Amino acid sequence: MRVTAFAVLFLSVITLYAQDNYFPKDALSSYDRVAASRARWYSDQLRALDERSLLEAANNPSVQSYRFVWLRTFHHPVTVRLDIRVDGTGELTSKIASGAGGYKPGKLIENKSRILSKEQTNKFLDQVKDAGFWELPSYEENFGVDGSQWIIEGVKDGKYHVVDRWTPAKGPVRDLGAALAFTLAELKIPKDELY
Repeated sequence: MRVTAFAVLFLSVITLYAQDNYFPKDALSSYDRVAASRARWYSDQLRALDERSLLEAANNPSVQSYRFVWLRTFHHPVTVRLDIRVDGTGELTSKIASGAGGYKPGKLIENKSRILSKEQTNKFLDQVKDAGFWELPSYEENFGVDGSQWIIEGVKDGKYHVVDRWTPAKGPVRDLGAALAFTLAELKIPKDELY
């Protein structure tokens, strides 16, 4: 009986740790509490969207993947992930949950995947390069109430990088997120929900 109870507790702790391993420590703010709070918030949203950890995926140097996480305060959480395949094509997966990005995520209500051509995939990879994604600072210490978080994650050659911005009106994070969500995934979002 003790062995069983210990095994259950051990597996629970391991599972809890693994679930929270979406972001490197201090990758989302220079303030410990803010970084921890954002990591919990974003991780809860990603779990609800049934998304894997790209941080963990970086343990495999052959994985190349990019994900846009769009958390709008009052609207459905969205993720769009592009996994680069060995043949140079891409698999694009878009997901939407029923909740709100600034509150509880709800449950997965939309999950669509499709294959992108080499040309489409290379065009996005060129945008990543042109944006200087891998050199962008992971965070800026500006945030506010309401609005949205635009989070871009990338994995390539065993490296992981995350860039988080609050309600960007322009710039590389806005451009990459828009390319994934609107150009490639062709999400139809009403104008009053674009923020």
